[in-house]
Amino acid sequence: MSGGNSSQYTQEELQSILWEILDECANGRTEGHHCPFCSAADMNAKIEDEFSVRLECSACGKYFEGQLA
Repeated sequence: MSGGNSSQYTQEELQSILWEILDECANGRTEGHHCPFCSAADMNAKIEDEFSVRLECSACGKYFEGQLA
């Protein structure tokens, strides 16, 4: 996924990007995701339990959470 400023994305595009990241995390790839909000840093993935993940940007502090299963 390429980085970017979230203001350049439509709501649907941003949602698609976030789902893509969650899908990759569900498949075991929890590192190397660029923040879709600021693109300044990699997202830190924290597996909350076997079913959920929280990804947070160390640069802008924005985060999102999702279900893995």
